[in-house]
Amino acid sequence: MWWWRFKIDPESLWRKVIWSIHHNERTWNLVPRKLSVAGPWKQVAKVSEELERYGINLITCFRAIPGNGRSVVFWKERWLGIEPLQSRFPNLFTLERVKNAKLSDRVTVADGRVVLNFSWIRQPATMEELADLQNMSAVIFNNTGIGEDRWVWELDDSAVFSVKSLKRTLQLNRFANLGNDFVWNNWIPIKVNFLAWRLSLDKVPTLVALTRRNVNMGQIRCSLCGVYDEDADHLFVGYILDWHKYVKGCGKWRKLVYATMQVALWVVWRSRNDVIFNSKEVSIDRILNEI
Repeated sequence: MWWWRFKIDPESLWRKVIWSIHHNERTWNLVPRKLSVAGPWKQVAKVSEELERYGINLITCFRAIPGNGRSVVFWKERWLGIEPLQSRFPNLFTLERVKNAKLSDRVTVADGRVVLNFSWIRQPATMEELADLQNMSAVIFNNTGIGEDRWVWELDDSAVFSVKSLKRTLQLNRFANLGNDFVWNNWIPIKVNFLAWRLSLDKVPTLVALTRRNVNMGQIRCSLCGVYDEDADHLFVGYILDWHKYVKGCGKWRKLVYATMQVALWVVWRSRNDVIFNSKEVSIDRILNEI
């Protein structure tokens, strides 16, 4: 991801070119952008807006581990706690003269001592402002670093960006609230959850359901047994999705039962499709072994 590369590779030539074109002292973004400048970087910079639609704030996915502080924006980037200082201490941020000041502009180390260098529009004066300044100073004194600044990707335990971690978060956010009181189960694949969700809404395209939608498949008998009409109740048994709610035991045990039921639904559905579309023979033993 270009955002990640931009943060961790400050000495690369391409990054210096982007900075020289898009940097603006009066504004700030996690990566610089001038929307008036056409080109591929404009689309790269706007990717955060697309991710916002799925509940991902890209800025919160990055966290700095300060060293010399030259590449970290003091107020606006996450380097001290779970949120930027401008959100944590808004009263002090209002008094800041240089909103985009770097960490190295505000915090220096001289003779082994941490020195704070603020530039206020006016000195903090109210009780609330003085209390905020004291609290902020205390946490800064305990979180100074040495060496180069480093960046952490918060969506992966490795702390390094990966497409897999972003994709996983996107999928969880997109399907976390599917309506109809459906419970998302993150122990099983997304496709299995999705089938169970559609089944809970009676939206699975069984032969009976397709016939109701005027899609003629030639017959509506179940391809597995050949005796009953193929509807959702026959294929999956209507109460199976709610069974886990009434199972005795701890939460993990109920979740395991729920996962097993959902996997069973998925295997039955896939086996049905193999019979219809791939002309495979019905094998109850194979279905049971897969589950």
